Amino acid sequence: MMHKIAVFRTLQLGDLLCAMPAIATVKYNYPKSTLYFIGLPHMEPFIKRFDYVDKFVAFPGHPALPEIPCDLVALRDFVTAMRVERFDLLVQLQGKGTIVNDFLGSLGAQRLVGFHPEAADQKPDWMTYPEGLHEVDRHLALMDFLGLKIANRSMHFPLFPQDWQNFEIISQQLSYPFVIVHVGSRDPHRQWPIENFAYLAAYLHDKNYQIILTGVAREQQLVSKIETLLSLPTLNLCGQLDLGQLGCLVQEASLLISNCTGISHIAAALATKSIVISLDGEPERWGPQNKVLHTTFDGRKPICQADIMREINRLLGLQIPEDQNA
Repeated sequence: MMHKIAVFRTLQLGDLLCAMPAIATVKYNYPKSTLYFIGLPHMEPFIKRFDYVDKFVAFPGHPALPEIPCDLVALRDFVTAMRVERFDLLVQLQGKGTIVNDFLGSLGAQRLVGFHPEAADQKPDWMTYPEGLHEVDRHLALMDFLGLKIANRSMHFPLFPQDWQNFEIISQQLSYPFVIVHVGSRDPHRQWPIENFAYLAAYLHDKNYQIILTGVAREQQLVSKIETLLSLPTLNLCGQLDLGQLGCLVQEASLLISNCTGISHIAAALATKSIVISLDGEPERWGPQNKVLHTTFDGRKPICQADIMREINRLLGLQIPEDQNA
């Protein structure tokens, strides 16, 4: 009997969204268990949107993990607290396990399972980390490996009545139809040039779409730059939306144009059409899976704006100008 199960994934929003179908699978197979999620402290509001996660545990960081600064005293207390919990099962969804597997072994779970760089045949709880899969499918492959029945293979992003109530003040500023342009990304090296975003935004403005600019508070300077470049009416919502309001905005949008970052995964989960520019070197791993609703461009290669505009026209059902048919 599995009374307590914990899942470890101390990563960012997009990483978590891609893992949620696998995490839902754990609860689906052990419905009477208490499912704990161990994650970054600022990800708690996101995780609490999913009713199959019973308890959130804030991870204080680790010296070998880059996501947040590590508080060594808090880490020591965290290890002690996890040992007291005595989990029946601890699922490692962090990655290959090169760094975290030994650490997670110190938490005292009755059984530790997950990915391993090179799992040996005599270690049935470890799956050799599968290369060449989409991130959603990679974690579902682990569920298959563990013999669990998968109920749903698709990403989802729950929206609640309170989210829509909070969104009302935003909706009063919207003119339908509208397109979201999101120029930021946590890693500056994964940001497509703003001038390219501005070119596409201007094209859509000419097609009578309101241009909505989004981003987190620290990206305000970046968003202000595209406002200056555009010199046309836009609605700048950078730093003004909570997670639920952002989800509602994405749900209502005709199209999202963004780097491959958190908001692109939200659009994929909500089936909102999108153009995604992938500069992380792994478009097949992180780009949206539905190729009808979403088009991912590999930023490692030269991208022709005309090709992007053809996809915009296809997604929005716009007439393709003759000069784009060349």
